[in-house]
Amino acid sequence: MQIRFSNLKDQLAKPKISPLLLSGDEPFQHMHAGDMYRTRAKELGFSERKILTVETGFDWSELEHEKNNISLFGERTLLDLRIPNGKPGASGSKAIVKFLDNIHEDVMLLIQVPRLDRSAINSAWVKALDKIGMILRVWPLNEIETRRWIQQKLRAKDLTASNDIVEFITQQVEGNLLAAMQEIEKIALISESDRLDLNTIQAILGNSSRYTLNELMDTVIKGDVARMIRIILALKKEDVAPPLLLWGLTEQIRKLVEAKPDKLITINGHNNLLQKLSVLHQKNTDICTINSKTKPSDLLKQCARVDRVIKGRAYGDSWHELLQLSIATRVSV
Repeated sequence: MQIRFSNLKDQLAKPKISPLLLSGDEPFQHMHAGDMYRTRAKELGFSERKILTVETGFDWSELEHEKNNISLFGERTLLDLRIPNGKPGASGSKAIVKFLDNIHEDVMLLIQVPRLDRSAINSAWVKALDKIGMILRVWPLNEIETRRWIQQKLRAKDLTASNDIVEFITQQVEGNLLAAMQEIEKIALISESDRLDLNTIQAILGNSSRYTLNELMDTVIKGDVARMIRIILALKKEDVAPPLLLWGLTEQIRKLVEAKPDKLITINGHNNLLQKLSVLHQKNTDICTINSKTKPSDLLKQCARVDRVIKGRAYGDSWHELLQLSIATRVSV
């Protein structure tokens, strides 16, 4: 049976619990769901907990061995099976199916895996668990859901926050609920009033976000322009040296040029306006001619211009030029 995170509490309130497969890559919900299940298992008398981590060379007969030991000595035990890559393999799948086919009333099974792909969802071991247990797949929240979640957590701390404050916290944590919970705990600890003030919150959390050059490069590749702008502005506030950012972008651009040096950048798709503005900036700064189409190799010319701006040999603002270069790179990826 597949359940939602919001339904887990009701499922665990029943007199008996069933095996749980916990899947997903949202760390806070994943961790919280695991804690809820373990707590309920302990309340029901599963006083012993054994963690089995599937690594290279893992002996799947150990799963059956643990069940037989429990049957022999009569202790109620929770087996916490962790599969870091989410793929138990053929032998692991058979072992899990066999375990579930003849599960003992004094043993309970919690399986923790990252996000499962479609083939894994349709595998025999997942279907076997779906038949007699619960499958909980936790997903990252979208921005609207994150705002709602933050508002709920603030209210649970008896804190009153305006929409501007909730929006500010949402932008700070960028969908990371674990980070959001830490920020809310910090606010509850430091704030002198239960009615929050935006300026105070900005002072408390203003220095909490720390970005790296690698994060900027990853964001450029993924094409998240809004996050790209936030990272560059944050790096500017942190007084990161512009030449360091230029070096990172140049390295990425060289790889792009090597991969597709002659590909023309056409203006189409959902980023039409973004592409037009990027190409217009290149043409206005003589990186390419008015009548030509841009290509990845033109980005190296743009790197050279940014370098001149940073060194004061060309007119412009270093951070504005770095942002333009980042957007141009994103358009070309």
